[in-house]
Amino acid sequence: MRTLFQPFMEKRFLRLFFIGVICGALGVFAFAPFTFWPAIAISIAGFSWLLTRPLSYKEASWLGFSVGLGHFGAGISWIYVSIANYGQVGIILSVLITFAFISVLAAFYALAGFLCSYFFARAPSLSKSFTISLTLLFTEYLRSNLFTGFPWLLAGYSMEKSVLFELAPVGGIWLLTFACLLSFSLPIFLFQNKKTLWKQELVSLSCVIFLWGMGSALYLQGNQWVSEKDSLQVTVVQGNLKQDEKWLTEQAIKSLEYYQKATLENLSSDLVIWPETAITYFHHQVNKHLQPFQETLLETNTTLITGIPYYDQENEYYHNSVWAMGEGFGLYFKQRLVPFGEYIPFADYVGKLLDLFGMPMSMFSAGDKNQPVLQAREWGVAAFICYEIVYPELVRSLVKDSDFLVTISNDGWFGDSIGPIQHLQIAQFRAKESGKYVIRSTNTGISAVINQHGEITAQAPQFVRTTLTTPIKTTIGTTPYVEHGNLVVLSIILSMLMLYSLGFFIRTRR
Repeated sequence: MRTLFQPFMEKRFLRLFFIGVICGALGVFAFAPFTFWPAIAISIAGFSWLLTRPLSYKEASWLGFSVGLGHFGAGISWIYVSIANYGQVGIILSVLITFAFISVLAAFYALAGFLCSYFFARAPSLSKSFTISLTLLFTEYLRSNLFTGFPWLLAGYSMEKSVLFELAPVGGIWLLTFACLLSFSLPIFLFQNKKTLWKQELVSLSCVIFLWGMGSALYLQGNQWVSEKDSLQVTVVQGNLKQDEKWLTEQAIKSLEYYQKATLENLSSDLVIWPETAITYFHHQVNKHLQPFQETLLETNTTLITGIPYYDQENEYYHNSVWAMGEGFGLYFKQRLVPFGEYIPFADYVGKLLDLFGMPMSMFSAGDKNQPVLQAREWGVAAFICYEIVYPELVRSLVKDSDFLVTISNDGWFGDSIGPIQHLQIAQFRAKESGKYVIRSTNTGISAVINQHGEITAQAPQFVRTTLTTPIKTTIGTTPYVEHGNLVVLSIILSMLMLYSLGFFIRTRR
């Protein structure tokens, strides 16, 4: 243990560690609600500059960790709100759990620091900016998928206000993230005094010029990957129920009555959407009770889509689900569950520890893959619950069979923090990638409608009980990303590797 923390005994290293934390924290200003995209350059350039110092593998890992600590400490510390307010564990333990979660995410930056240092030593002739971009892309992909994953604050999400945003329909968030990493690590090595170092960066420089040039051309051209087809009217109901009252028995019927009343006042809409677990009864408990309501919906050709818990009595499974009723049908079971929120990883061990601390547990089961989309009249609807919308590959798997996307959530867990605003921004990227409208219905906000260009066309105020009625369009056609997935970014990376290999071969033959 002493050897692990040995670098912190030196003042020089402590200064570098502090610089890393500051650089990581400043990068958060590139994301919603600030959206000052040049700020992400500070994080990436800072990470790259730190790794140019004479370092051991251990020091490189710790400095990578420092950037991640600042980045996630400033960017997702809002999870403290849900733990402190609803975790029933007290302030001190809430702070410790939040710090532990941030540290786990920062560990992926530590891994990137170690890998960069390793490849700098083993392959000194390889482009440093390319090495950093590739290792960070790899560790960010790991962070996004390991143990369900947490793909929050990927560098590409900072590009909403830049021309690189136009690359989202071409290669998705991973292309944007790679472009971002390469663009802002490159200057650190391009302008160093070493005479031969800049030559190693020519391929990276060419790639950066190409990507920004493509983004600029698409922006100026106003390229339309899809075309609009049908128009329909949608009403989103935002119940604004307090999180600590939402599941109370006496609140359940009052809540259901409000949602029904709000729907009956908007039967002129083709589609009405309630948020995640708007109905707090199980599906089998309320199905018969809602039959008269269903008949009213059928008479007016209105589809209702709502969140509802589902209990599989045969297999004794619980599901967080979306139900289409009225002039529509289908049930969707959530596939990506929230660790420690909807399921407990390694429950046999961790569950006992959480019981010791008195922390409430949820035991939902994940839905099967390849579930069919919901049906709202003649339109296919790809539905996503809570943070499922942050998984681009999951969204892409359902987009081809849908006319538009619906995401329902309950961001009341995070109060008046920047978490729900970041969540909305991520949904904008899914709309841009897929070329489909995204309708977002939440309990406390931010409920919104996003068009196929990733632009918010209608938005309800946060923490207000209200309805939002607005027209949307269905689209036909597919974007390159929907058609080919991550093939574009993988092709670019492979092409760069081939060019670097060719250059190395030519130099060794001389």
